[in-house]
Amino acid sequence: MVSPSESAVAEPSTAPRTTTGRSLAVIGLTIPLMLLVDYAVSYATVVALFGASPLFLVAAILIAFAVLATGIAVLSKVFTGRPAVLGTLVAAGVLACAGAFGLVNGILGPLALQMNALLHVAVCVLCALTLGLFLGPMPLRVIGALSAAGLIAVLALTPTAAETAAVEHANAESDRLADGKASWIDSGKFPLVTDLPGWSNVETRATGTDASTWVRSDTGAVARVIIQWNAVGPDPLAPCNFIGGPGLEWDQGVDQLPSWCVRSGDQWSRSDGSAVYVFDAGTGTTMWIMAFGGYDAERVGGSGAATAEDIAALIQSLQPMSRHDVERYLLPTFDGIDSPEVQLPDM
Repeated sequence: MVSPSESAVAEPSTAPRTTTGRSLAVIGLTIPLMLLVDYAVSYATVVALFGASPLFLVAAILIAFAVLATGIAVLSKVFTGRPAVLGTLVAAGVLACAGAFGLVNGILGPLALQMNALLHVAVCVLCALTLGLFLGPMPLRVIGALSAAGLIAVLALTPTAAETAAVEHANAESDRLADGKASWIDSGKFPLVTDLPGWSNVETRATGTDASTWVRSDTGAVARVIIQWNAVGPDPLAPCNFIGGPGLEWDQGVDQLPSWCVRSGDQWSRSDGSAVYVFDAGTGTTMWIMAFGGYDAERVGGSGAATAEDIAALIQSLQPMSRHDVERYLLPTFDGIDSPEVQLPDM
């Protein structure tokens, strides 16, 4: 028969030895254990990605889970006197779920490839701290709950690989666009506009390699001006194609100008004066101006095509748009060949 005094001596030796220090020791040793398991599973994942059987990866995950759970239970038993089975399974399960979620969503790259190492450490630390919910005392239970919430926040707020790639692409595109704008502004390759009394510049589109401007008179006459920056002069017959239009057929031989296309030096004109093409060897540019009626005129608020007299007067008045107006109207939307048409109020 055991006396009361003997029983009193025996009880402390079998009671759980839960203290903050002992619980922290379990948690602290669990962190490197989790990192080792994380590394092993990530290595198995890399092997599976390079052709190993999916069963190999499944087996590796199950073995890693068993090793981790057993290791945590042993640590808990050694330091606290109890294996804390529920906490052990929860902590191991939380790490497994966090790793799977992070890998599938592109948040956690394989640790075996030295990807996202600091994030792997953070996840393992937060998973290990969830043991505090089961080991106690109360302060560690609170920390464990906060760690579980923190783990969710980390996984939810960390950008995925796709999101990171999208941000990098957007930044690269922004840099490309900014460089393109700066280069274009410095080049001075701006649309041609007119300052002829009674005429206004209605709409333009500039790409950096060419520019097109629609002009309209107070009486509704409409013409379009196009400028291109070229290194060499055009083929002697090519300008006729640029100033052609409905009803203007190539009525001469293959190597001859059509009857309606008249050349004078570096200038080609329609015989009725409704279109003119000019090559400027000094600036390496080609420019042509054409009268437009019908829908094209109505689209920009006009009512009919410019006359031959209008074209002759306009061609003498054309000049590059000022840098001030370019920065005001065109620069905000300039995107090279993808630049849109821009309305030009008050011009």
